[in-house]
Amino acid sequence: MARLTRLLFPVFPGGGSFRVQGPGARANGAPPPSGGLLLTCGGEHLELGTLQGRVDVTVALEEWDSAPPEGEADRWEEAASARVFLRGYVAVSGGTPGAARHVRLACGSGAYLVRVYARRRRAVAERYDQLLRRYRDARSAEFRVAEQRLCGQEEFLIRLWPAAARQQRTPGRDSVRYPTAVSG
Repeated sequence: MARLTRLLFPVFPGGGSFRVQGPGARANGAPPPSGGLLLTCGGEHLELGTLQGRVDVTVALEEWDSAPPEGEADRWEEAASARVFLRGYVAVSGGTPGAARHVRLACGSGAYLVRVYARRRRAVAERYDQLLRRYRDARSAEFRVAEQRLCGQEEFLIRLWPAAARQQRTPGRDSVRYPTAVSG
């Protein structure tokens, strides 16, 4: 097992969610997560939920050639899993048009298993609510400075790998043999 790709970037979760999808995924698939859910999915995309929709979150996207180790799971507060079909590329997009991050998948098109981890979802939402109570004017300079300190505090780790391990054939083992000479 080897990690093939790791990207770290901010995403603005417009409407309290952001989307991971391949090219050609329909926009009217699974609804955004509601009721505090971390993940909902359709056949070709994932919707990840935040408990706020006003400050950037930090997203780490990793592609693995097989199932990644579980050792890092205890550092995260929440986890969810899914299966999705991706067509060789993946885009991560939030509420800002044109700000999607595009990644070419090294393992190509096919079914992928996905494990999503999150931390500080509740803490950031609670801190944002405290800011709204403390500063009556959300357009004030003090509010904006305090809001900027929350950017990137909420974190997501998205790990994906092919659902079926690629099988390589070795000559002489379970391979079809054709005659090398034909008499006639």
